[in-house]
Amino acid sequence: MIKNAHITVITSKELTAMRLDDLAGCRGLVVEVLSEDRLTNQGALVVLEKPYLGDYLWFIPENSISYE
Repeated sequence: MIKNAHITVITSKELTAMRLDDLAGCRGLVVEVLSEDRLTNQGALVVLEKPYLGDYLWFIPENSISYE
């Protein structure tokens, strides 16, 4: 994972399990990597370009991120 990287959210089974499939296609910026020293829930905090459900900051699972 790369901090300060521009990303696009893609579909994954983890995103579906969190019931956040509507985030797929959203673009944003990785502000904090949460993969290091974690066995589960690896991913990143991402600030989206447009709010989703009224919020800009979302946890996105690692395999739901496509780098631009």
